[in-house]
Amino acid sequence: MPKNLHYNSRICTQAFVKLLPNSLIFIVGFIAVFPWLYEVKTKAGINISSKYHAGPFFEKHTHGLFKCEWLYPYHCDPN
Repeated sequence: MPKNLHYNSRICTQAFVKLLPNSLIFIVGFIAVFPWLYEVKTKAGINISSKYHAGPFFEKHTHGLFKCEWLYPYHCDPN
């Protein structure tokens, strides 16, 4: 094995070991706050304009691929 290749792999391993704890902290933190973030998203919703909400719009224009109830359960128009 060439010396340069061994040196590069060692640097990559060291970088991976240094970044692993930070990545795990980020993932665990995201999992912990996900229910709260989802609740904020569904209550706030996204208004495309003053007359149209994103949930029914996505459901209509994706031909039911994305259901309004999945994305924005608080803002869905009853069928």
